[in-house]
Amino acid sequence: MPYQSDYLSKVKTASDFLRPHTEGLNLEFGLTLGSGLGDLAEKIKVTAEFDYSEIPHFPTTTVAGHEGKLIIGKLAGIPVIGLKGRKHFYEVADLPNNEGILQTVFAVHFLAELGVKNYFVTNAAGGLNLDYEVGDLMIIKSHINFLPNPLLGQHFAFTRVDNGQIIERFQPMNGAYDEKLRQKLSLASLEFKKNIHQGTYLAVTGPTYETEAECIAFRDGLKADAVGMSTTPEVIVARNRGMKVVGLSCITNKIAKDGTNATNHEEVKAILESSEVKNRLSTIVTKFFESLY
Repeated sequence: MPYQSDYLSKVKTASDFLRPHTEGLNLEFGLTLGSGLGDLAEKIKVTAEFDYSEIPHFPTTTVAGHEGKLIIGKLAGIPVIGLKGRKHFYEVADLPNNEGILQTVFAVHFLAELGVKNYFVTNAAGGLNLDYEVGDLMIIKSHINFLPNPLLGQHFAFTRVDNGQIIERFQPMNGAYDEKLRQKLSLASLEFKKNIHQGTYLAVTGPTYETEAECIAFRDGLKADAVGMSTTPEVIVARNRGMKVVGLSCITNKIAKDGTNATNHEEVKAILESSEVKNRLSTIVTKFFESLY
């Protein structure tokens, strides 16, 4: 049986498994912690924790730096589900019949089925903007999507979390990253003002890093500020399900003016594991959630 033929049922089965563990919590945010960012989960006051493999149909992760754990609890008093790691499209791009991209966005549909109203997405990214330095953070203002669109193919009868209506076939993407939430994230970042930017995130499939020509085209032609291998399909689904979105990229490598992107996965992980970057991320995210009261 093709994966997508009972995709809606798979998502509902997964969410029904977790639902008893969320009783009494008015879940406000889903928080996806990208490459090397799982330590942010330490800020969550945990009430329940699961390996992805324990949740029916939930895609597991295969990439170093993505632990593959789901955490239920409160972050600065706000009820959240924290996702330590994500499924990337490049892990499952060889699967037939659109299954790869549907696995990539499974977690966001799962959050929406649990009634989660807001989606906070994080990622590691290369800095195209010449003003960005390694260890800086970028609040995502908009994105350019070069990954398969997750709304392609079969239209599923999922409902929106904001009004209960069946999701639209054609999803507007203007204002994809909520302005009010971006403002709150910016205010939460004032302590690190010189290391914080707002910009455009561009998503490619990977798993190769970009050539000189690609970097120059992305920066000078498309005016992208950072480039990575995730996030945009998740945001498309989150908006389609009626969730508000806020996003934060950690700049793990600086792409040179001539387009040279001399990095590797070990270097990216090393930046994310530095105490300075960890402190910057955890402080900002905690202050953001504190501001939501």
